[in-house]
Amino acid sequence: MGLRTGLSSGLRRGLRRGVGRWLRRLGERLDPQAVSEIGLGSRKLPALGELDAGPAAGDEAIPSVPWQGVRERALGKSLVTLRSEALYSLGALHAAHLAAAAVFDDRRLAAAIAQRSGETVSDETLTKLAEAASIWHRDSASLGMALTAVGSTQVPDMVLAEALQVDEQEAEALEAMTEGYQIELKRQILEEADS
Repeated sequence: MGLRTGLSSGLRRGLRRGVGRWLRRLGERLDPQAVSEIGLGSRKLPALGELDAGPAAGDEAIPSVPWQGVRERALGKSLVTLRSEALYSLGALHAAHLAAAAVFDDRRLAAAIAQRSGETVSDETLTKLAEAASIWHRDSASLGMALTAVGSTQVPDMVLAEALQVDEQEAEALEAMTEGYQIELKRQILEEADS
């Protein structure tokens, strides 16, 4: 699956908008005065006279830091931010798989040409190269589908508790459920690492 077919135009548009919003918010946090130097007026940027009234991005809109667990991210980050992070992580993994699959395809082709030219290339080598290419292609296709699925999800730009308008008891239940999920995820990751 090619990169163009793996990422729909809607997903690419969504990524561009998300990156633009994130960069703008990051710029506002780092240097609010730089926004006034741009001289652009839009409904998303404060007017030059109202620059001080334009809030910097809140914690829910900035990227997660590496030490944050699933519970902290699920409850403390905007759902749009979580989706953007997932898209970038999946995109990087997808790109790595596409590149690896291409390398193994090239190696398979080189080995087959060498064998036809009379060089000694064992059938075992050809089989191993074919298996490796097949695995990278299969996983690349799965990641491409995951990218499309995540990119097409509709999420509000607010944290989960706000999106659901939970009361105090429901907020406690959300905490417990996400904590339980985090524990189970860690267990699965450890099991996979041991196998």
